[in-house]
Amino acid sequence: MFLKRFRVKGVAHETSELVRITEDELKTKFVSGAAVIDVRPGAQFAEGHIPGSLNIGLANATFASCAGQILGKDRQIFLVVARAEDAMRAQADLARAGFSQIQGFIEADDLRELHKLTQLSVSDLISTLLRGGKPAILDVRSKGEWKSDGICESRNIPLAQLKTRVSELSSTSPLVVVCQDGYQSAAASSWLQANGFDSIQHLAGGMDAYTGESAEETEEAFSVNRW
Repeated sequence: MFLKRFRVKGVAHETSELVRITEDELKTKFVSGAAVIDVRPGAQFAEGHIPGSLNIGLANATFASCAGQILGKDRQIFLVVARAEDAMRAQADLARAGFSQIQGFIEADDLRELHKLTQLSVSDLISTLLRGGKPAILDVRSKGEWKSDGICESRNIPLAQLKTRVSELSSTSPLVVVCQDGYQSAAASSWLQANGFDSIQHLAGGMDAYTGESAEETEEAFSVNRW
């Protein structure tokens, strides 16, 4: 078994170790109950990721807090990264937020078995809405944000409540997931996919991109109509 260790300065001035692992080792850890966080940008994750992994992008300032909304802090965690330096940074950020079981990492280029996550463009969603289509839409922002500019007939389940309210959703029906800028919805989409939802579409760019379209063309789509 090939192991390569990287030393990372952790919280409380303690040094912890990150272990580079193989894909087969990662799969074994996952089957045993470990979580896998893919810290790459959402677009890269969507193109190909290890089955069951969660997409929580490292570049966002809310990286660690977002992880805390969908993962327990005592869970064993392994990282999928673009490069080894990202693993060290991710471990440090997560450790500061109270995650103590960051065990190891693998670089994405070393993965062979990959799943995809469908990214839906704003233009395609708006086109569907204007044709009278009524896709199921899940907004994972706060209730206040959703009430402010939620898409017509969307349902609101904030990201932090998704684990406890997932039974409200159909795991077999197509579902579009949206947030403000696409970051939290990428995390939510990956979590849903990892938990057996077969037809997830992540709205690229989120509401920032959606409201950037012509208000004249999308007036009907902007109104809020709760489920």
